[in-house]
Amino acid sequence: MVKNTQHLFNDRIEEMDMKYRKVLGNLAASLAGSTLKLRARYFHRIGAAGKGCLKLYDHIPGFPDHKIFSPGKSYSVMIRHSNCLSSDDDARLDPRGAAIRIISGNSDEKSPLLDLTLKTGNAFHARSIGDFTAWLACGDAAREEQVKHAPHIRDAMWSSLRRADSYAELHYYSNICRLFRFSDGQEMYVKFKLRPFDKKFNEDTGKVEPRGILPPETGAIPRDESDTRPLRFLADDFQRRVYSPDRVRYVLQLQTQPVPEDETTREIVLDCTKPWDEAEFPHFDIGEITIDQLLTEEESEGLEFNPFLRCPEVDVIRASSCNQSASLDHGRSVVYEICQHMRNRKPLPEAWRTFLDQSDVKVDLSGCPMAAKLETNNAAKEVTLARPWNVTIWLTTAQPFLQIFMPYFLMGLAIFAPMNFIIYLNNNSSNKTQLYYLLPVFWLCSGILASLLCASSKWILVGKKIDGTTEPIWSVGIFMDTMWQAIRTLVEDYFVEMMGGSFLFYIWMKLMGSKVSWDRGVYVDTMGAVLNPDLIEIQEYASVEREALLFGHIYEGEDGKVKYGKITVGKSGFVGSRAVAMPRVTVASEGSLTALSLAMKEEFVN
Repeated sequence: MVKNTQHLFNDRIEEMDMKYRKVLGNLAASLAGSTLKLRARYFHRIGAAGKGCLKLYDHIPGFPDHKIFSPGKSYSVMIRHSNCLSSDDDARLDPRGAAIRIISGNSDEKSPLLDLTLKTGNAFHARSIGDFTAWLACGDAAREEQVKHAPHIRDAMWSSLRRADSYAELHYYSNICRLFRFSDGQEMYVKFKLRPFDKKFNEDTGKVEPRGILPPETGAIPRDESDTRPLRFLADDFQRRVYSPDRVRYVLQLQTQPVPEDETTREIVLDCTKPWDEAEFPHFDIGEITIDQLLTEEESEGLEFNPFLRCPEVDVIRASSCNQSASLDHGRSVVYEICQHMRNRKPLPEAWRTFLDQSDVKVDLSGCPMAAKLETNNAAKEVTLARPWNVTIWLTTAQPFLQIFMPYFLMGLAIFAPMNFIIYLNNNSSNKTQLYYLLPVFWLCSGILASLLCASSKWILVGKKIDGTTEPIWSVGIFMDTMWQAIRTLVEDYFVEMMGGSFLFYIWMKLMGSKVSWDRGVYVDTMGAVLNPDLIEIQEYASVEREALLFGHIYEGEDGKVKYGKITVGKSGFVGSRAVAMPRVTVASEGSLTALSLAMKEEFVN
């Protein structure tokens, strides 16, 4: 399978079955269209944000050794509180949210370690992304009929609502599991919880008693007539607490459970509509969060929390079907990022545009920067290959002469010394050796010397090509490159092509800048791997077969420039005979680009 990827986590979409893609595509397109119109978040639009630090306790009883959540560690954190649907009045009954960004002590705010999204209520009303989409699409009557057969969903809806006096007095739950990998190899499912530092605020703080089968749309619940507090009193309260001597303080808690061995039990454990038994799997404290700085409204609005941000030690649980419990976290991460690009007017990667275009919901992307860019390109001036007269004369006279003279001149130098030596041995040896016995030695020595001259001329004439750079097609750099390509072609025909698949060939590639794990089982038997040698990376146990072409450059017709891009063949990857890989293609670990296949630029091959 060959797939296009202009985004680091595009493999999320490729893991989904067709139904999952269709359901998620429709949801993403619907919310993306609303985001473009609102130019703001669809959910959790208003709130307050601050930053501070997370200090893990020096001793966490019963918790295995973990690289990230290790006793005594400290991290910078950012937190954003918000209302779920209420965008104009904090007094409305609504679920409240707490999004936390954990930043490594050696990183800046642009390199977060982990993003967590929590809310009030210890359960969510939809088990999977399919259930969530169906819930949004159906009416009140269908929802009420559903909760008759699943009363725990009704409980989840009502328990999420909070009548809040302060964001800092509520308990927030992740509802969704993450996969923890510990230093001893053990794996566990983990849920997060944030509670106020002051224990007088228990889990029932602000709780709303059910008044019917289901709560009405929370954005439409009016405040009590006697309530005279300002519309944004929760944000004002958060600001006042941050600047107070006590600051805003929380305790971060975890709830852990071993990963079940069978799929059915895992689905039950991952079901976020049912909280884990607190008696069997209690929450325990791991550290304290102190918020001592306030973010401005602009800084708060610009925050982008990515649920898919993870590391090997704290991973997201993947899903391939929209009916799997893990699909809620896996799928929403795609929707979050698409909507964040729309909201912040960032160019939308082409892979996501295609994903939206394939949905049943049509989105007007005229407000998206990528669409504007495409329209501008269409209206741009026609690209031409016209060149000045002096360049034309050079290209038709001097350059062809040099491209013939230079390769054969260097080849003559490579041949001259070994040939003289062989003739000297033959003439001065006491035992007159027949000359034809020495010819194989001559050919081997002259071939190795020619290969070394070719590698040296590469660095002298061409230098190092950098991934992502461009060069005008009639530039001196391109002329030097064509000169070297002529030298390389002659040296290949004379000797190097016979070295394909041998350690001498791998050493030659490394001398020209390729990253080849030649001592770790790599097999390369094609001259097409050295067209742009310093843009090629072939990892251990990978195989590139005969006549495969790895193009590290491409002419796209944009302002008459040649673009360069790195090609990577991952561990145990395979590129078949006569397959073609264009710039920035990545063959994944154990991936296969089969014989006679074509991988277009920036594609990811499984």
